[in-house]
Amino acid sequence: MAQRGRSNTAAKMLGEDGRIGGYLVVWGDPSRPDLQGEFFTPETDLGLDWYPRRPVLYQHGLDGALGPALIGQIEVMQPDSTGVWVEAQLDLRRRWARTVLDLVRQGALGWSSGSLPHLVEIGADGHIRRWPIVEGSLTPTPAEPRFTDAVALKAAYEALGLPLARLALDGCGTDERSEKETGEAMIPNEQQPGAIKRLPATQSTTTPTIEVRSKYAALDAVDMAFMHTWLSRTGQWTPSLAFMRELVSKTYRAVERGELDAGAVRALPIKADELMHTGLSGYGSEWVPDVWSSELWRKARAENVILPLFRVVEMPSNPFELPISGTDPTVYYVPETQDEDDLTLGANNPLPDSQIGSGKVTLTAKKLALRVGFSAELVEDAALPLIPLYREQALRVMAEAIDHVLLNGDTTATSTGNINSDDAAPEATAKYLAFDGLRKLPLVTSPTLALDANGAPSVTLLRAARFLMPARYSLRPKDCAWIVDGSTYAKLLSDPNLATVDKFGPHATVLTGEIAKVDGVPVLVSAEMPLTQADGKADSSGNSKGQAVCVYRPGWVVGYRRRVAATMDYLPYYDAYQMVATVRLAFAPFDSAVASVLYNITV
Repeated sequence: MAQRGRSNTAAKMLGEDGRIGGYLVVWGDPSRPDLQGEFFTPETDLGLDWYPRRPVLYQHGLDGALGPALIGQIEVMQPDSTGVWVEAQLDLRRRWARTVLDLVRQGALGWSSGSLPHLVEIGADGHIRRWPIVEGSLTPTPAEPRFTDAVALKAAYEALGLPLARLALDGCGTDERSEKETGEAMIPNEQQPGAIKRLPATQSTTTPTIEVRSKYAALDAVDMAFMHTWLSRTGQWTPSLAFMRELVSKTYRAVERGELDAGAVRALPIKADELMHTGLSGYGSEWVPDVWSSELWRKARAENVILPLFRVVEMPSNPFELPISGTDPTVYYVPETQDEDDLTLGANNPLPDSQIGSGKVTLTAKKLALRVGFSAELVEDAALPLIPLYREQALRVMAEAIDHVLLNGDTTATSTGNINSDDAAPEATAKYLAFDGLRKLPLVTSPTLALDANGAPSVTLLRAARFLMPARYSLRPKDCAWIVDGSTYAKLLSDPNLATVDKFGPHATVLTGEIAKVDGVPVLVSAEMPLTQADGKADSSGNSKGQAVCVYRPGWVVGYRRRVAATMDYLPYYDAYQMVATVRLAFAPFDSAVASVLYNITV
């Protein structure tokens, strides 16, 4: 029963023996109706006491190939504060049941309750007052309550040995009933919006297959959210029900797999009985941009080389003063307490007094932003194939920019002196002007922490540079990290003292960039580490020297005032799109001795 707290209608595996569960009905209210403007409440008469069991069908018995085949039975129907939780046993002896079970395992099917038109009573306000549940269906398109085909229902009840008297089927519910009589649009599967189902039409001894696809199948949840954010700004894009169903389904599954941050994806849609539709305020469009914006931040944290090295805090204000530890209290050797006078606080107390120092570091967030334009013709002619490409480009560029400013940040704006532009004033919009970063501390702020290699790199020189930091930092290799450029790393490979991936195996990972160790300190290669002049600073041309920065990781903190956020706007007077992605970050050291550098490396 671990899934009872879930509020979507996805069918869930409860075991490998064909046991499945989920919410067949979810309570709603006037603000959360289904696609027909109707809703269930705990007061709805669902006929839960009619029968101890109910049949499980596929697509309400309306699928052209599978038809009225019984694939299992509902054994538990339990109302709670969310809706009606059901548990069912699929009959794995039946030829279709194992195929359906595989789709449940993949998260491709949802629950949908079925009733008969003459048993249903719905108020003018959309409140479903009476809806006797006569079957529960597994369907790839659970969008609204469905009336059930009476022929399928008769076959299913007879297979279970259940009486038909309560259903009052005489003269009602034949397969000749029209859509108008049943109130149901019996759309052929190939024309129905949403998923396309293909079931073998003939009996076969081979394992049957069910394919659930749409034209958006190649896009993941983040791509689809990016597409919606992009196209919805035109005023001409209205996402189809098929699009939103697939987006919601993929988003839920991505959250369950840990690929999306459930906290960042605000208010995932919950509706009476089924998924949401786009016209409901608060049930779709509002959270769609968060899906891919949160993914930008998550990927930056997971895949960047430099950002994951440091503690990250949320800034409740800007600027934000972060408390840090200061002077340690003093430990004394003291005698045994033997006299009552020793119990009095004062100068004669055998336990001398000491104090714990405190300090603070001030974080001031700065904004990084990118803006990209797209023509309307480009969107019209090639939207779907371009979605993953442009989304990945935006993600990659923002992630690289964050690493770049953490490593190369320097606020010096004069004609000389900036470590990234020592021979000319930097452009006013250069991203490295946001704040001072790792390289500047040992090269400029505390030059005693910089060592001139004046030649090829070696493990001996790296050790010497590392121990320029105070012992309280340099003697903690697990808290340190080397950041080098690719050319310097290539040179270091010839040093037998460098422990490369073939020597320390699984401790190296592509995700962290850690591909070697020096005395237990990981070596990370960053594409954002530039080649420089002999003084460790870069000019506009002629940079040929490598560099290696050793950083004491707990000595730095990253603050964010705004995580990566992305928006898309349509400019009708240009007939073009503008995508803007922004992030507000701060970066600061706890003191002036938490990084050292080996510079002027011949590569």
